[in-house]
Amino acid sequence: MLAVFLKIISYFFLVLFVLGVVLMLLTWRKEKFVKPKWIIFGQVVALVALVVFTALSHNPLGKWVWLLIFAGGIVGGYFYGRTVRVKQSERGIMMNYTLPYVITWGALLFITQFLTISTGRVPVIVLGLCVLNTGLNLAMNSSVIVNYNSLKKIK
Repeated sequence: MLAVFLKIISYFFLVLFVLGVVLMLLTWRKEKFVKPKWIIFGQVVALVALVVFTALSHNPLGKWVWLLIFAGGIVGGYFYGRTVRVKQSERGIMMNYTLPYVITWGALLFITQFLTISTGRVPVIVLGLCVLNTGLNLAMNSSVIVNYNSLKKIK
């Protein structure tokens, strides 16, 4: 009974995530303040979660495949990061994510969460997608922070 209850709760939070992504898709052009401390906090949490997820699943990918996928995510995130506009405005330093990034991030996160909840285990593909998505996010958000710091120095 507890397992069914936890699965229902998990699907509920997955629906909330989907609604959040839909909101992001509707507002992706809207500029947001760059908040480096919150970006760093979010990325640290994501990286720690990935490490814990990898450890709990006993890393069925193996360390070299894991690192290769992570490196692929970093490379992809670097190119995504180059498409994010970080600019100085009258209100402060602002940014907006790109539509391809929001779609990729939302789809990868949805697939990993849905498959894990539905199957009750961590398929190898789910771990691989998590590793890829975390690499994408780290590199893209690192680019945002580098651009932020460059604008901050100019000011």
